[in-house]
Amino acid sequence: MLPSLRLSTSVSTLRATSWRDLAGWGLASLFVVSIVKTLAPDAVKPLLRSASLALPLLLMMAKDLVHAPDAWQRLRRAHAARAPWHVRVSALLPPELVGMLRLDRLLWIGCWHRLRRQPAPCALPHGLGLGYLERGAYGTATAVVFVSLLLELPVHVLLLNLFIEDADQLGLLHALGAAAVLYTLAWVLGDRWYIGAGGHVMTDDALHLRVGVRVDGVLPLAAIARLELVDAPLPVWRRRHGVARRDMLLVTPFDQPNCVLVLDEEAQVDILHWQVKKRLPRHVFLYLDRPALLATRLRQRTRA
Repeated sequence: MLPSLRLSTSVSTLRATSWRDLAGWGLASLFVVSIVKTLAPDAVKPLLRSASLALPLLLMMAKDLVHAPDAWQRLRRAHAARAPWHVRVSALLPPELVGMLRLDRLLWIGCWHRLRRQPAPCALPHGLGLGYLERGAYGTATAVVFVSLLLELPVHVLLLNLFIEDADQLGLLHALGAAAVLYTLAWVLGDRWYIGAGGHVMTDDALHLRVGVRVDGVLPLAAIARLELVDAPLPVWRRRHGVARRDMLLVTPFDQPNCVLVLDEEAQVDILHWQVKKRLPRHVFLYLDRPALLATRLRQRTRA
């Protein structure tokens, strides 16, 4: 009974863990094994080298296996809809991976439009604007990224020239570094173009959530039980109120949230999060320039 209970707990934990968090675990395992390898005897180092490569792969395989029934259901739906072959192939892939590929394509398109100075599309309806750029740190963070990248290039070249003598290897590393910088710049420019003026919109019956192409969805006001202010760092607030990570969603461009929407227990609302359709959990954390404005409107609506 105990082994089966542990297996069930492990499966539930893997299913609740996002692919991004799993990638973080994989990188952490590589880091830990590399530290152990430097301290281990020479006879054990080949085994640890193999383990450092095997651990991230095992995590990915385990995550893929626990989601195999979901992939099969997606494939059956695609087959029933007579979808083209590329849709059937993508049905077998993790939705987060497909979403990241879509996000990557959209951000490169946004970067191209930004460079051509084309205006960003505005698909939000008319209503009460709830901005998050006026007092937020998104603009500052974007500037810091640009400055860091411009400073990183000469430092990167200098350090590589000091420690690497092989010309072919040096050229390859320079090319990889330049590609990484270019990719980061494209993502930052594309993200900034899609965010535009920056803000959510509250209409008479819904809250339209929008953070560029990262978050897009409509939350009916009837599904919101209450709004609470977040007066502490998010990990501290979550521990204080007993909110698990699987029961929360962060909807901010960069800043720490300053308010949280607590949804009704029966609420079933789907939005697009990182280009993946996702069911909203009970707690939706937001950063707003003026959270009191949303709180006042929600109270007025409740009284009415």
